[in-house]
Amino acid sequence: MTVALRARHVHCGRMRPMIVRHARPLAVAALVVGALLLAVALLSPQPTGMFAGAVLAVLGILQLVNPMLRIDAGEVRVCNPLGMTMKRFAVSSPADLTIDGKVLRHVPSGKKVVAVGFAADKSDVAALRAQLQPQPNA
Repeated sequence: MTVALRARHVHCGRMRPMIVRHARPLAVAALVVGALLLAVALLSPQPTGMFAGAVLAVLGILQLVNPMLRIDAGEVRVCNPLGMTMKRFAVSSPADLTIDGKVLRHVPSGKKVVAVGFAADKSDVAALRAQLQPQPNA
C-alpha cells in the first residue's frame, strides 16, 4: 500500500514530460506540394517556383521532425519548425496550464501559450488534455 501511495505522490502535482507534434497531414501536404513545385520548376526556367518548392519541402520535413511544444517538469517551451525555442513558460503543476477551447493558456500570467487546433497532432493534444484534467482523489 505504501508503494502505491508513494507512486501516486511522485506524479501528483508535477507535469509529465511530453511533446506536442505538428499535425502530420499538414506537414505531409507541405512536403508534397513543395516537391511538386520543385518538379514543375525544374521543367520551366522560373527560379521563383524552385525557391517556393524548396521552402515548402523543407518546412514539411522540419514539421515532421520537430515538435511544436515541449513540456518538461518545470517549463513549457513553444518551438518553431527549426526546433528553436520561441517562448518559455514556468510551470510547477498541471494547474498552471489550461486549455480554453483550442488555446493552451498559462494560468499564472494569463497569456496564450499556443493554439492547439488543426495545426497540432490530435493524439498529442488529447494526451495533454488528459494530463491537465484534475484527477479524482482515490
